[in-house]
Amino acid sequence: MKALVIKFFSLLFFLFIFSGTSWGKIYLDIDEARALFPIAIVEFKNLDGKPDIYNISKNIAQIISQDLEFTGLFKILPPESFLEDPQTSGITADEINFQNWSAIGAQGLVKGGFRQRREKIIIEARLFDVQKERFLTGRRYIGSKETLRRIAHKFANQIYATLTGEPGIFETKIAYISEDKNKKEVYLMDFDGYNKKRFSYHGSIVLSPKWSPDGKWIAFTSYKNGDAHLYIKKFFSREEMVISRYQNLNISPAWSPDGKEIALTLSKDGNPEIYVMNREGKNLERLTKNWAIDVSPTWSPDGEKIAFVSNRSGRPQIYIMDRNGSNVQRLTYQGEYNSEPDWSPRGDKIAYSSLRGGKFQICIISPDGTSDIQLTGKGNNESPRWSPDGRYIVFTSTRNGEKQIFTMRANGTRIKQLTRKGRNYSPSWSPPLHY
Repeated sequence: MKALVIKFFSLLFFLFIFSGTSWGKIYLDIDEARALFPIAIVEFKNLDGKPDIYNISKNIAQIISQDLEFTGLFKILPPESFLEDPQTSGITADEINFQNWSAIGAQGLVKGGFRQRREKIIIEARLFDVQKERFLTGRRYIGSKETLRRIAHKFANQIYATLTGEPGIFETKIAYISEDKNKKEVYLMDFDGYNKKRFSYHGSIVLSPKWSPDGKWIAFTSYKNGDAHLYIKKFFSREEMVISRYQNLNISPAWSPDGKEIALTLSKDGNPEIYVMNREGKNLERLTKNWAIDVSPTWSPDGEKIAFVSNRSGRPQIYIMDRNGSNVQRLTYQGEYNSEPDWSPRGDKIAYSSLRGGKFQICIISPDGTSDIQLTGKGNNESPRWSPDGRYIVFTSTRNGEKQIFTMRANGTRIKQLTRKGRNYSPSWSPPLHY
């Protein structure tokens, strides 16, 4: 199996032949940006003249454009404003007439070309500084028609990192539950909603998928054998194992920031309580000891604290405790029913769902209890989960009818629907997956 996996990914992997630098300059401060960065992304040039039956030229440029536009930081200049033909103009710095791009207001320029060698597609992608008239960064990739989207996401990440100094999220995936005929299974999709694929095959009810911090595992609860047991499954090899099969509930897993431990809810001693175990299911440690129901743990990025849901005050509210279960403090006071907390990777916010005005809404709050802000307002909105860079939130909403998966910026703007068929919910955002 290991040899097959290595062979499979070696066939799909892209060879990085050349690269450039941005000379250490940060072109776009993502925390202070007040204006969008204007960038022209040109259809890729057909370098060998063979028929472009896979529409490579347009597709790569379109995917890169969509990735950068998703961030809300870039102004993608319309192709109709371009002053030259991408199939006849050059793609290197000494061939480019930068005045043509400066004239339409571009500060950044993406150009590239491709060649087809039987089943292989060789792609050269480059980013230029229009004002300085210089090459910034570039990559050469070898792939296939099946890997075009991944290649485009990779170079979009390269562009983002070069211009902002921060890693992009374009090579991430979202795990979620998809429901069909009373069966609930884990599915995966790219961060933009493409490449939806089934991940679990339990033929039963599966709940609460959670990515490990290294992106190698997904934890989830399954009723495959009749009871709610906790499983972990490898993303690459699809090997899976049961790590918690205590009597009654084994639910709401949450990986520690170092990936060595999992916090979860067990009801083996009566009412649901928060426990921690290692990822092999050993060294079980009980954290909460209360008559109330305690569920849905989430770790702070430094691993020192855990937020969770408890009804010890009457209705479900968010609480925070130290890693060892001590120093329990109530966090939320607004909302009739607060649940599903998720701690931001930046550590400054906790997202959660809150029943307000008869519907569930996504809210964010500082860990000290200040700045409680409602982000959504249409339909029921639940299960918020942060992107790995802490700039976006994926969530479930009924705003257009059935439960579907959406993303938005951390301030509640630029809402985008990712799923449309069936009922889809309980998302979890992966770390960057470089494969």
